[in-house]
Amino acid sequence: MLHQAPIKRFLFLLSVAALALAVAACGPGWEGYQDNYSDVGPLTLGPWEGDEHVIVVLEETEVDVALEGIQTYDFNGALSVLLSDLIIQSGTTLTPELYRYNFTATDGYDLLIKRYSDVSLLPGWEEMKAGYLYFDTRFDDLTCGWTRHPWGSAESAYNVKWMNQGIITLMEP
Repeated sequence: MLHQAPIKRFLFLLSVAALALAVAACGPGWEGYQDNYSDVGPLTLGPWEGDEHVIVVLEETEVDVALEGIQTYDFNGALSVLLSDLIIQSGTTLTPELYRYNFTATDGYDLLIKRYSDVSLLPGWEEMKAGYLYFDTRFDDLTCGWTRHPWGSAESAYNVKWMNQGIITLMEP
């Protein structure tokens, strides 16, 4: 019985030391990383340089919008333009929030067809404000990317590739 007390004390001290070591190894917590995050929006870069362009269509109006000169942002390490900036640059509407947006790539891919011709499944203005058109080196062309996507497992359908000279059509919901 007398020998159990030193063993219990040793096990207790060993447990306390292991707990202290585990707490110390957890890292600095949020305070140590919060400088890497920002609430002010995407990181802005200079204007787009290049001859890429997209056609924006509203009813009978077609506008060929050059990306050159549009403000760029960092989207996952790639130079990009906001899709909302592209629509505004087109001047096709003063009320972009009233529309859904279909994407047709130069290879014939059509998001509306992929989404079963259901206009309600197309991106709205809120998604366009969180969507980017970036130069994708894997395809040597423009691709759509999103930071906010309510589409669940169908997200890949919205990452439309081959959009240089592609078409974005404004559609009434």
